[in-house]
Amino acid sequence: MVQRKKFDAANSFVCYINKKNEELSLGAINGLLMLYYEMSKENKLIDEGKTFILKTYRDLYKKYKVLDYTTSEKLLHALCCIGEWEKALKVLDEINLSSVPSHSAYSTVIATLLKLNKKKKSMEVIEKSILARRPLQDDAYDAWIDYILRKYKDKKIIEKYADELCLHIINTYSTISEITANKIKDLYSSLGWKANYTKITKYNGRCQSCSKTLDCLKLSDEEFKTLQSNIKDKLIIGSDLFLKTSPQELEKFLNFIEKTGPYDIILDALNVSYSIGKQSQATGAKALHIVVEYFLNQNKKVLILGRKHILTWKKNLIGDMLSKTSSFFTDNLSQDDPYIITAAIFSGSHTDIVSKDLLRGHIFKLQDEYLRILFKRWQWQHQWMLFKTNNKHGLRIQPPLVFTPCPQKNNNSWHLPYKGEDEELGLNIVNDGTPNLNNWLCLTPN
Repeated sequence: MVQRKKFDAANSFVCYINKKNEELSLGAINGLLMLYYEMSKENKLIDEGKTFILKTYRDLYKKYKVLDYTTSEKLLHALCCIGEWEKALKVLDEINLSSVPSHSAYSTVIATLLKLNKKKKSMEVIEKSILARRPLQDDAYDAWIDYILRKYKDKKIIEKYADELCLHIINTYSTISEITANKIKDLYSSLGWKANYTKITKYNGRCQSCSKTLDCLKLSDEEFKTLQSNIKDKLIIGSDLFLKTSPQELEKFLNFIEKTGPYDIILDALNVSYSIGKQSQATGAKALHIVVEYFLNQNKKVLILGRKHILTWKKNLIGDMLSKTSSFFTDNLSQDDPYIITAAIFSGSHTDIVSKDLLRGHIFKLQDEYLRILFKRWQWQHQWMLFKTNNKHGLRIQPPLVFTPCPQKNNNSWHLPYKGEDEELGLNIVNDGTPNLNNWLCLTPN
């Protein structure tokens, strides 16, 4: 009934339960809490609903020392719909003791605080949501924009605080929804800005609306050192790599990199060889040879990383490559991706990798959101990718991006990526390691 928004029928059921005056099960309580939360989205709750939520809050904490996750989430949302933000914050903190509150929990609390003009407290919760990797949802952005328009009337002041919202999107590397993009677009249009949906040209990062170019946000020396110091601990020692390799092989590899580096190019041999499809070993060796020659012709120092069975492939081509490059081959059961990343990071800030692997699993293992962002920025600037084509070589070598495809401010213009309906449905997605460049919001002052 709640999901279908048949609130009258649900209300009748509530009245029936209340008349029976029986103790409700936890399941029934959760259902009623959800009912009142959903009803509050349509109309302001009557006193009966508020009384039930507050009584439930008191009774639950009187009966249970610790609430389960589902009950805590339902209670938090219900408290927010009647403006009980202090009690909602208490529930949020208690969820944090044993788990991570949902995206909806954080955004609902933030939205409630902004509706009640508790801006300072909302910013504190936003900081916590960032640390918990819970980006803001539409209701939080909606309440933030409404707060700005309700609180300020002067256009210059509204612009100042609208810019604060955009700066949050930039600092958190967020991709907003199309709904939020529409709200921000309308906000800046009302301020006299030129607000357009746009596309970013892939080869140079130019906005097709304002013609400004997105910056390449290269890692600073300090940022690269931070990434470097965490890679070994998080991707090798902190992962399951020791289950798939031996400590002796790992130590041998690290010593090898230290003695023979730095390199310009770290090449994932198995990935490259399969870039034109898992065909014959001869075809894989030929693809590998083409890519190696491509970089050698640019006078690059190349390291080939692969598994030992590659050495049995077309021996004349493999031998020719090994005579012109450095190489390290792991046991056939070893996991080679962490070796490739480690070799690149420890070889220096100039080193690139060649692999079609998007490395999502390894990004996840970094755990810390700041490290993940640093890694993605490094990856966009340093990863070459290969794709099957119909040209004479059968493959296309795609260089790293010359810009960073994340929200930015460029010469007073804001460029914000958003997730369109096509992306939500999984349509028109190009799996080449580049975020969608077709759905961007350009905000430019007139």
